[in-house]
Amino acid sequence: MKISFYGGGGIQLASYRMHIENLNRHFRKLGHTTTIGGDPNNHDVLIYDKRTNKFPNRNKVIGIITPPCDDARVLQLVDFIIVGSIEEKCSMMKHNKNVFVFPQIELMYRNMPRKIHHRIPDDEPLVIGYHGNQNHLNHGGCGLTRALERLSKERKIKFVFLCQNDAEWVEGRPDEGVETEFKKWKYETCTKEIQKFDIGVVPNISEIEHSNKLKPSIKLGKYNTDMKIRFKNKSNIGRSLVLFNLGIPVVADITPCNMHILADPDNGYAVFNEHSWYWALKELCCEKRRNEVAENAYNEANRLYDPEKWAKSLYASIGRVV
Repeated sequence: MKISFYGGGGIQLASYRMHIENLNRHFRKLGHTTTIGGDPNNHDVLIYDKRTNKFPNRNKVIGIITPPCDDARVLQLVDFIIVGSIEEKCSMMKHNKNVFVFPQIELMYRNMPRKIHHRIPDDEPLVIGYHGNQNHLNHGGCGLTRALERLSKERKIKFVFLCQNDAEWVEGRPDEGVETEFKKWKYETCTKEIQKFDIGVVPNISEIEHSNKLKPSIKLGKYNTDMKIRFKNKSNIGRSLVLFNLGIPVVADITPCNMHILADPDNGYAVFNEHSWYWALKELCCEKRRNEVAENAYNEANRLYDPEKWAKSLYASIGRVV
């Protein structure tokens, strides 16, 4: 089975790095014949990036990587879909039964020196950091913002966000009591910048409601303590994996993909409101706890997210379609 990948964006684009360049590398390391941008006529399987919506070589097996979920025509037109999480897989199976998961594993952060955490002097800030799409910062109203404000009244902290731009963070900014710093994400420097974090945060949930607003019914098993949460169908564990690999302890919300590792409290903190965000951050003010959590999460992430094992499984799944 010969496979060729097609897509633009280059190394600066995460989806290109993980699902085209790196996946091609994994397949080749496993001994398979794959390439990027090869002659379609000389390959059995053609895999396109998510921006593609036309597929002229219909005599070949066609795959697409993380396409928009609401474009049913494209989802039904291709033979299989590669996605980054179970959440994304479930959202697409209405239109195509062949949806295969390859997690958002970034090779550039694997096997890098891990941070060793030391006591932070009282006159220096604890650095709480975020990296990724700046739009997720608008979800701080689900607890992170207030937690930062509470913690800032007890000790010196700084919130650093490593993103493409600052302008799209329009909601949920903490008050002036929290020092914030924007750093532009760059491929060449992002690893070094993330390793400056003492704690990494991964907000993703955009809304939380409790059932007292949703007509609870004990007869139907719906209670006042129930929660209704909202998150993107493309939610994935990628941002957390970066932090795990670099030795940064993680506080992330209870988006399902995060729970694969954070369901074990010794690996980090899964949170959903102001109080759980606050107590997680407060516990991680201790350097001993930061080192313990970072070590546990690193070991578990590398056990569960070995890219070659996932690539082997993916290749077998594609082979069944062919």
